[in-house]
Amino acid sequence: MTNTQLRIISAVAMMLIVCFAAYVGPKGLLILVFVSGILLVDEFLFNMLDVARSHFSYLTSQVTFVLGFIVLNIVDVNMQNFSIFIWAGVVLNIFLSGYLFFEPMEKQVTLSILKKYTYMSGIIFLVPLVGLTFLVHQDNWLNYILLLLLVTYSVDTGAWFFGKNFGNKKLWPKISPNKTLTGAVSGALTSVFLSSIVIYFTFNKLSPPVVVCLFILAIVAQVGDLVESKLKRQLNVKDSSNLIPGHGGIYDRIDSLVFVAPFYAMMIKEYFI
Repeated sequence: MTNTQLRIISAVAMMLIVCFAAYVGPKGLLILVFVSGILLVDEFLFNMLDVARSHFSYLTSQVTFVLGFIVLNIVDVNMQNFSIFIWAGVVLNIFLSGYLFFEPMEKQVTLSILKKYTYMSGIIFLVPLVGLTFLVHQDNWLNYILLLLLVTYSVDTGAWFFGKNFGNKKLWPKISPNKTLTGAVSGALTSVFLSSIVIYFTFNKLSPPVVVCLFILAIVAQVGDLVESKLKRQLNVKDSSNLIPGHGGIYDRIDSLVFVAPFYAMMIKEYFI
């Protein structure tokens, strides 16, 4: 079986899992995000930072994520708490954007901090994922989630198609050698175009500020992907794991989604709720 065939089968399987979780309802999606978060922490620590699963930092991170997730989404579902975490996610992503654009590859200052404070990994992933669970607790949760998936993954599709067929100038060879400038721009425009159509017909709330937000989200999605690519380059890791045949790990598949989630949640709070 070729790698392309593996990727297609895995993609279909992932789509079916997401569809089943959505069919179950908000609890199904919460369980999916919960399990994904545990796997993200595991991949980041065990496969990327080489922290043993029996290590105190690993156990602390997993307990922190699990308890934090349960408290926020089951024990005390409080919109004020969600707002705090969403803002924290935005701040965290701004910091990571600074790491991507301004920290030279050879310096590895951020990487040294992550390795020194590995016990913080649970909260590092809990913070942005709260942006996802915030959406699940809304009345119009399904439409919000579907729009988020469209905003995020249409960027990848547009970038792949136009970059493969029309792109030749590399976007950032040292970080992600396969990405092209044409792909990056086309992916963003594809996302904005498709998302605008869906918002117009589904929510009837399309406006210039919303279109601007969609373009920013499309850029943010690509930044999230590049952040993980830089981390993997510095750690000399090809994939976050081999869990998903043809795709790598959970982090490889949802790096953009996790990065976009806090910004997207802010847009939804401002213009849709």
